[in-house]
Amino acid sequence: MRRKWGWILALLGMVLVLASACSQPASMVGPVLKRADTTWYLYRGQGKSNVLLLQFNKADAVVKAVDAVGETAGENKLNSDFANPKYTADTTKNTVHIAAAQAINLTFQSGYTGTANGYAVSGYTVQYQGKPYRFVRLKNTKQKKTTANTGSSQNGGQSANGDTSSLANRLMGALVDVNTGAQPVADKAFVGTFTYRMFVGKNVGAGQIRVNANGTYQNAVTVLNTTKPEDADKAAVISYSLATGQLQSLYGKEYLNPKNLLTVDYTVHGQNQARRLAQRVTLWTNGKSGDNINLARARIENTNAQLIYYSKDYTPWPKEGLGPVQTGMAMSKADAAAPSIPTIYTNTLGAYRSIQKAPVQSNADFMQLIGAISDAHRQNVGQVAVDFTDMYGAGVKPTDYQAINKDGSKQALMQYVFVVSPAKVVEGASYIISTQSGDLLVFGLLGGKLYLLHQPDHDSATVTWMMMPDVDLTVPPLQIRLNPGI
Repeated sequence: MRRKWGWILALLGMVLVLASACSQPASMVGPVLKRADTTWYLYRGQGKSNVLLLQFNKADAVVKAVDAVGETAGENKLNSDFANPKYTADTTKNTVHIAAAQAINLTFQSGYTGTANGYAVSGYTVQYQGKPYRFVRLKNTKQKKTTANTGSSQNGGQSANGDTSSLANRLMGALVDVNTGAQPVADKAFVGTFTYRMFVGKNVGAGQIRVNANGTYQNAVTVLNTTKPEDADKAAVISYSLATGQLQSLYGKEYLNPKNLLTVDYTVHGQNQARRLAQRVTLWTNGKSGDNINLARARIENTNAQLIYYSKDYTPWPKEGLGPVQTGMAMSKADAAAPSIPTIYTNTLGAYRSIQKAPVQSNADFMQLIGAISDAHRQNVGQVAVDFTDMYGAGVKPTDYQAINKDGSKQALMQYVFVVSPAKVVEGASYIISTQSGDLLVFGLLGGKLYLLHQPDHDSATVTWMMMPDVDLTVPPLQIRLNPGI
């Protein structure tokens, strides 16, 4: 009988332990930190003033003071070294500590869904500075702006896949003439080509403005895949945009009124900077059929000492802000060409078609192609999940991976190879190669077919190539868009 009661008590104890485990609330902090590509807002009230913007990288956080929920430009909150602050989190206690110059300590309390500054938002209620705050992300980043825009979207918004589509062939026909109605610039100090540097959201950016004597301008912006200015020279290009329009003289300043905005978005993951692959080309216009360009109001001021560019779309580099509230960016005179929108578009189509015709001519090309394919399939290559935000590289040689067949004979060397981190470490998976640098995936290309390196025994250096026949190696189609609603 005692033995029977012992079993009953043991089973009861297990039930209580399981029940206790099941009743523990899920962490609220964990999902926040996993969403590395998400912008969060910390605010009280309606979210129309005194708002902090936060973005979590792997090792640090981007923190900005912005005007309202939905805005992205503002003053960076840095640490004492003028760098993005580090953060620590306790997922069991639901706390986050951000070591900015003025520390930010958050305690997550409950889930929240509602509206802020006209946007639908979801997130959490948190304790901050002893008071309840909202910590949210936007459900739809275009919701408020689309609703508030009383003008119609020109042509109703159009999209097509393919560089030879009907839309691709007639896109430049939608450009608005910037010369008609332009007024000559009175102060010739504004005329010329100038460069400036800034942050676009959390990313480093570079700008070039060309002001013409007839009162027209063009503003080119390159956004880089880095948050560190010192890495700008080696960072992948996220996008290149060129806006054209007219200047309006008011109060001794020149305001920029855009008429056209062309943006080229590139494959970022595994990008070959010598031969970048475009993913999408979008043209927005402000014309008779409606205003579709979503840029903050921008202006150029002449202080006699120098020209300063102001736009809430951008944030100056640390210690470089100019003007009364240090939000302006210094404009430096440059002797550089200023290409037109049709030239940029033609060159983009030509570069895409060149890659489409011969997508792989080097390891770097091969890595870029697989990066583009993974982007089109939620960071998966066939059934294998990849992580281009961790370790990756094309600086390896086919001879580094001499593989062996099952019968012990040598396999043919691959033509091209590259390595990338796995997004998931699957226990016992032979395709995850253990190295001194960590776990890696090794992809190979031979005869137009994709291979993945396998390591049958993880305590042995023997490796073998296995084909991935289910992966289509076609270059993803170029998307063309005209005044899209989203």
